[in-house]
Amino acid sequence: MARFRTPSASSLLNPLRPADVLIKGENILYNERRHWAILLQPFVETLTILVFITLVAGGLPPNAFGALIILISAGTAVYLARQKNWSKATVYAATVAFLVGYVFFGVVNLAIAAILVVATRFVHRAAMWAFYDRLYITTRRVLAATGFLGAQINTMPLTRVTDISYKTTVAGELLGYSELRVETAGQDQALGLIKYLDRPTHFYEILIDRSTSAVGSVTEDDDVE
Repeated sequence: MARFRTPSASSLLNPLRPADVLIKGENILYNERRHWAILLQPFVETLTILVFITLVAGGLPPNAFGALIILISAGTAVYLARQKNWSKATVYAATVAFLVGYVFFGVVNLAIAAILVVATRFVHRAAMWAFYDRLYITTRRVLAATGFLGAQINTMPLTRVTDISYKTTVAGELLGYSELRVETAGQDQALGLIKYLDRPTHFYEILIDRSTSAVGSVTEDDDVE
């Protein structure tokens, strides 16, 4: 059985260890975080928003700023509400809160709050990447684990892997990361698409080797029976 960490308040902030995700007789063959390029998009988003807030808050007249805020808030709300991973109620509530903050607290205070929120969001993502999110291949499974304020472990047995496709973009070639799509028998898996894969060739070779070996051993057992 997997030896999950003890349920104490102090453990909520600790990253998951290999011993927390392994079962008896299982060994780790690959243990890496995602490639650092996963932080490029949130970094660019954060930098763009910070520059925009600073320029707008310091340079535009209040009326123009108010109109701009309304247009951007409405456009952002519509876009996010159309995304499947965003709740419409959450998006609209955040938009209303933003507009109310502008009306009651003024441009400067709203800009400071927005900068803090955006900066905190990026720091959180960077900390999750650096300390908490890990990707494993073991002798039995592929695992993605994170352990901040609790634990979440997604697993995919090697015996269920039916097809593997490997994709590298121009940016991936330059920076050293790839994307892997794994087809499995049965329902869709949480690990069906693995983006920003670090050491992708090594991951691919191990996954091919272990998945074919696992399927072969299952087939042989079935033949024996």
